[in-house]
Amino acid sequence: MSTTTAPDPTHGPDAVPPPARRGSARLRVIVCVAIILAALGWIAVRGLTGSFVYYLTPSEVVNGGQAEISQRIRLGGYVEPGSVTRDDQGLTFTVSDGEESIRVVSTGSVPQLFRAGQGVVLEGALGADRLFHADTLLVKHDGEYRAPDPTKGS
Repeated sequence: MSTTTAPDPTHGPDAVPPPARRGSARLRVIVCVAIILAALGWIAVRGLTGSFVYYLTPSEVVNGGQAEISQRIRLGGYVEPGSVTRDDQGLTFTVSDGEESIRVVSTGSVPQLFRAGQGVVLEGALGADRLFHADTLLVKHDGEYRAPDPTKGS
């Protein structure tokens, strides 16, 4: 009498691999999520560093040398009374922080609230001519709303 034995499924050409362990699948998911989060973080940091614009005062620009020629910065200060003129180049005025002042040429739009003595924030770059060339002019105000006087006509 001959006895036949069933083939061993773990050996031979028709071998069936053992089932994957749950721990290794979970580890793969964690690694994939970590890679995706790292990539998104890198993209966010790269995107933000290009859009940072530093806020400096006229003293920091003139004395501190913190702004290099053609470096894009924000400049904040007060418009000196009597310094505002309009010409072919645009609006020209002087901005001061009480200690130093710098001459500004603004080629952007001018807000309605712009006037001498007003606080402003300018975005632009210091030129080789030592003038600040602004393309964005923002007016700082106290945030108080005053309704128009009905006795004064439009």
